[in-house]
Formats: sequence, structure tokens, C-alpha cells
Amino acid sequence: MPLTLDDVRELDRQDPLATFRNRFALPEGTIYLDGNSLGAQPRAAVAAVDGLMSQWRDSLIQGWNQGWFDAPERLGDRLAPLLGAEPGEVLVTDTITHNIFKLLGYITEGQKGTEGQKGTEGQGRGRPVILSEGGNFPTDGYIAQGFCRFGGFEHRVVPEGEALDAYLDERVAAVVLSHVHYRTGRLRDMAAITRQVHASGAEVVWDLAHSAGALLVDLAACDVRYAVGCTYKYLNGGPGAPAFLYVRRDCQAQAWQPLSGWLGHAAPFAFEADYAPAPGISRFRTGTHSPLAFAALEASLSLWQEVDLAQLRRKGQRLIELFRESLSGCLEEHGISDITPDEAQRGSQVGLVEREHGYAIVQALIERGVIGDYREPGLMRFGFAPLYLSHEDVWQAAQHLREVLSAGEYLAPCFQQRGAVT
Repeated sequence: MPLTLDDVRELDRQDPLATFRNRFALPEGTIYLDGNSLGAQPRAAVAAVDGLMSQWRDSLIQGWNQGWFDAPERLGDRLAPLLGAEPGEVLVTDTITHNIFKLLGYITEGQKGTEGQKGTEGQGRGRPVILSEGGNFPTDGYIAQGFCRFGGFEHRVVPEGEALDAYLDERVAAVVLSHVHYRTGRLRDMAAITRQVHASGAEVVWDLAHSAGALLVDLAACDVRYAVGCTYKYLNGGPGAPAFLYVRRDCQAQAWQPLSGWLGHAAPFAFEADYAPAPGISRFRTGTHSPLAFAALEASLSLWQEVDLAQLRRKGQRLIELFRESLSGCLEEHGISDITPDEAQRGSQVGLVEREHGYAIVQALIERGVIGDYREPGLMRFGFAPLYLSHEDVWQAAQHLREVLSAGEYLAPCFQQRGAVT
């Protein structure tokens, strides 16, 4: 039997994470179900950025020695516990796109001189193939294609839904996989797949964009060596906040990374003519970062130090089930498919498919103050960020969706017009 409004308000009174909601600034009258694309603003971020602006004004270039320069490593250490990593294994830097390129170059450079070097394909490499997953977020595939095109590798794609083992052989150098699929929300078995890839002699680069800050991630326990992720989704670092890169400590001195910029040099202010990689995780730095962006992210990561990730995961799954239960019978009536995986195999989002009117339905919801997003073809995505979403928010969002569908509001011409960003 569906829960009533009184029922969900009681769930909110019992919620151990409820107090975090007040630490985010959300527009009045908005139910935000798009934290899987851009997280809400932590209230502390405003003061952090204002403080950085004042420091810039007063300290000028001296600010680089007052916390700006070491921010990639410092924030990486703050982020590490959320990923099951150790201090010195995570670097906050650049974008996911750049970081995948760095890791593909680093991995394949490190494989030179290992078994198979005498092969004649892929510039003499015995492992000339990079594998991507079909249906993955496009940038992961695009950058792998670019890396292969300019590096003399062969790019192959594992079709969506097919088993990885049929594509793993002695030619594969590295595989790029998403921990949580951006469209379906499907959660992969990181430990099992990592073992499988390593057993084949290849490496795997995990993309944590839709899992970091949404669920328990334990890179060490899963024997992961390489990973990337972003901080502007569930981690609430702000629009375009810097990404992160993880390299297990014992894998940090195997090669150069290909974007060998000056801040990844062992002695950047020696201004030497030739590159020498910095020790440890710092070799994965490239160019100058923005302290302004790092200030907003640091405010969010300070908040995250207080979060119990097990509680976060439980609440996220309960919110998903509440949303789906509150839509019982409605979706089928309107020809909408729910592609959300079962609890043990999903991240923190719901995916609903309506190929003809999906975009317009999302726009009609936004007009009502319920913000989700749309992805081609026909996918309506709703992300559940437990730190600032209440049970009542989710219950109300489902009621709005019912009303939008039953009244046919989405058929209005104004909801058919598409912006540049969907």
C-alpha cells in the first residue's frame, strides 16, 4: 500500500541524515532530483569562495604559498576516505577526460619492456588494444579513440550488455569502465571485474563519476589500481569542479604520464629544460589549477568528512524505492518503462524511458519545480542525493509526475522546444 504524506514525514523525523539538508542552499519551492548531473550548493561554499577572493586581493601571488599550490594533493587526501583510498593516492586535478588520457598513456608506457614487447602491431607493443564499453558516457569513449588515434593503438568497443570476457585477450592493454552506468544506473561488481581484467594481464580504469558520493566505494578492497571521477555531481563541488585521479601507491613510479606539464615535474620551479616526473601522485599534475574552484570544493569535502557512507547508501536506496512505489500503476498506464536495476545492482538514480515525449515530460516537471534531466533516446533520469533530499521531497515529486502525465501537461508547445543543454 502506498505511503501517505504523514508516513513520509515520519520517515523524515527518523532520518539520521536530515540535518545535512540545512547545510545546502536550494531555491525555495524546488525539488532537486538532478544531483547526478550537478550537485546542490553547500552553504559553506559561498564563504569559502569569498575568502579566497579576499586572499587573492590581500596576498596576491603570495597566495600560492598559502594553500593554493598544494590544493590538488590536500583535497585528494580529503577525498580518499570516501573512495576507500589512502592519503597520497588521490589527486584532485583537471577533468575526467584529461585524466583518462593520462592514465591510458601511463599504463601503456609502463607496459613497455614487459611480456609481448616484440609484437609488430601498435608501434611494437604486444598489447596494442584499448577497450571501451558501448553505451558508456561519450567522453570516455571519445578520449580513448583520440588516445588510440594519436598513440598508434587500436580502439575496440565491447557492445553494451555483452560479457567482457569475450573481448579480453593478450592484446588488450587497458579497459575503461564506468562503476555506475550514466544511463541505466547499473552498478558493476568492481571487485570481480577487476580480478577478471588483471587475470588477463590488462589494466582497468574505473570511472567513478556516478558512484563517488552516492554509495560505498572501496578501491583498496577491490584491488583497483587506477580510477578517475568528478566532484561536481554527488560531491557538490560546483559547476565544472575539478575531477580526481586515483593511482594505487605501489603503481605510482612505473612511467611518465603523457600530459607532462610543469607542475607534474619533480622540481617545477627549477625550470629545467627536460622533464623529470615528480614522485608519487604529484606526477599526474599537469598545468596551473584554479584556486577559486578548489575553494568551493574544499568547503564541500569538509562537510563530507562528517557523513556516514553506510547511512547515505541506505537512505539513497529508500528514496528510490519510495519514488517507484509512489508511481505504482502510473508508469504502465502511460507507456513508460522503468529501467532501474534492482537494489544490489544500482547506483543512486531512477531511469524512466518514454521515447516520444520524455524530453517534454521532464520540461513540464521543471516548470513545476521538480528538476530531473533528459538523455537521448527517451531517458528521463532522476538522481537521489541523500544529503539534501527528504522523503517528503521524493513523495511530492512522484505526485507531480502523476499529475503531469494524467493532465497531459507535457503536450503543451512550450515543452517541445529544446535548449542547448538537456
